[in-house]
Amino acid sequence: MSLTAFLNELLTGGRVRVAVAGDIADSDRLEAEQILADFERQYRLDLPGEPPPLSAPAAVWAATMLCEACRFVAFRDLGQEAMGVLVQRPNLSADPPSLHYSVDLTFRFLPDVIKQAQTASGQDPLVEHLLQLARQWPLSSVGVAGVADVNVDAVVGHPCLLRMYADRIIATRDWTRLIAPRVREAVQCAVGLFPELAPGFPAEEST
Repeated sequence: MSLTAFLNELLTGGRVRVAVAGDIADSDRLEAEQILADFERQYRLDLPGEPPPLSAPAAVWAATMLCEACRFVAFRDLGQEAMGVLVQRPNLSADPPSLHYSVDLTFRFLPDVIKQAQTASGQDPLVEHLLQLARQWPLSSVGVAGVADVNVDAVVGHPCLLRMYADRIIATRDWTRLIAPRVREAVQCAVGLFPELAPGFPAEEST
């Protein structure tokens, strides 16, 4: 299955099919880049504020990684050596907020992939590979258990990303992400006078 077909299914229905063969042609990547650019132009219109610029290389890299991750979840016998692609650090050059935003176009589905991998086998090396990705991209991994100690500087430093982050924390009730003071403040501001929107929101202890 091509990367473009994977993206078309992911971005329109949220469910995908993958093939055991993982090679992606350059022409397929170029078409995938256009699909992501077209999708992002509409996606940004519904976001809280003005998001960072799109980094096409980062968006294509993340789409490729997610496609590979789904392939390893579907075909559990591919082996640890093949999974090494998931831990290769990308050579991406763009402002950090732009990188996190662009990666999130597809990595916002990463928690679902991790959940499926853990359901099959929590001790599988694939799970740890996916958790490493979750730690590197905190905006996309809200709600994933065991991924609380993350660097959120690039997220909290951009108003739109911070609001997205706070909204996801509230939606998933992932209160482990409240360690950073600016994150807690943003969540508290979003909850405002309606605490029923965030049942279980931990009150800040007084000293």
